[in-house]
Amino acid sequence: MRRLLLLVTALAAPVSAQTDFGAAKPFQSGDVVTFIGDSITHGGTYHAVIEQFYATRYPDRHIRFYNCGIGGDRSSMIMSDEKYRLNIDILSHKPTQAVIMLGMNDINHTDYRVPAETPEILKKRQESLDLYDQTMDKLIDAVTKAGARLTLITPSIYDETTRLTNASQNVSRGGNAALGECANKVTVFAKRHDTGLVRFYESMNTLNKVQQQKDPAFTVVGPDRVHPGPVGHFVMAYAFLKAQGLRGTVSTISVDARKRKPAKPENSLIDRIKRAGEGIEFDATEDSLPMVVADAAKPALDLVPFMRDMNRETLRIAGLKPGKYAVSIDGAPIGEFNAAALKLGVDIAQNEKTPQYKQSAEVTAKMLERAALGQRLRALVAVRYGIQRAGGDGLDPDAAEKQIKARPASKANDAAIETLHQLSALEKQYDELNDAMISMSKPVSHHYVLAKK
Repeated sequence: MRRLLLLVTALAAPVSAQTDFGAAKPFQSGDVVTFIGDSITHGGTYHAVIEQFYATRYPDRHIRFYNCGIGGDRSSMIMSDEKYRLNIDILSHKPTQAVIMLGMNDINHTDYRVPAETPEILKKRQESLDLYDQTMDKLIDAVTKAGARLTLITPSIYDETTRLTNASQNVSRGGNAALGECANKVTVFAKRHDTGLVRFYESMNTLNKVQQQKDPAFTVVGPDRVHPGPVGHFVMAYAFLKAQGLRGTVSTISVDARKRKPAKPENSLIDRIKRAGEGIEFDATEDSLPMVVADAAKPALDLVPFMRDMNRETLRIAGLKPGKYAVSIDGAPIGEFNAAALKLGVDIAQNEKTPQYKQSAEVTAKMLERAALGQRLRALVAVRYGIQRAGGDGLDPDAAEKQIKARPASKANDAAIETLHQLSALEKQYDELNDAMISMSKPVSHHYVLAKK
């Protein structure tokens, strides 16, 4: 992973401004959102970033998000276990919006890891694609009939071309093209069912190809060629947020120092403006916070223009006399800037000294805590799902525990039993962490002082 992050940093190149990320309606206050998928969703990273963005950008929208991914899942598996997987695991949340990304397992990689493309193998590949077509259509119908508005995501890519030294040598030749077929089908589903559409496959595939032209060892996913790390997941989250057309401005704190008046501020309330020697001071309350990107995902900022497109927090002060000004917020220095730069606007979104950044960093920490808990809960769901699919009883807690204990001893089984015993408390904690993220993002008034040096 360390080599991957170094490569990402070294090969920095933003995605094209012409990239088509799709189009989907944003989430609204009161929405309950379920993210349905396989292990890439189960991992909980890309949608955790989306949740974090909504908490910091729209703290007035109370939205509940649920991870409904299970490693190894397929559309056909979900529709063959409607009792548990569909109705209890997904629809019991009563989602108002559902996001579906499937396909990575549906293509059946075994059929792409063969020495020759025999007629029998080609037939199996087509049968898998046909089954994906049929069961995705049924899944979309079932979720829609339950009252949820849908956003469909084309599957993330399978990287069979990276030359990363530790990349898996068990390669599914033609697997990525098969996922491209799934992406085409998802596009058709979106038109047929009038759903939102987010293009992960297309945007990630383009980015991967461009970067591999510079260094063949680059990969936007991981060494196993399937699972993106924090960087790849952030790229995915960016694509999702772009498809939703969300506003790029955190706020514009704009003051005319000479007139001592607000100068068309955006997403902020400014008052109590007065002179401070040759400078100025005022109070400002922003509608939202800048989003602090988790350290492990920061190299993604060289791959996608998230800061430029989605995270601008501008301090713009006109009417100052020429010279340099020391800027402090709530008495804490954040930097020194020339009057000319302040007149044009200084982006303070990544300034770690601001109280807004520090407040948002606490939200980031809470997001990571919630994502980790979500993965723990999903691990138990995966075990119960497996019991159901094997003909056992994964629904009754006592029966599930008995069947888990009957398995060979392992840390995973011990963890599943521990989670089962604490399930109600952990599910409550999962919701409380969501509420905490929103509460921690609430706007706070700050006092600005610009003192001439």
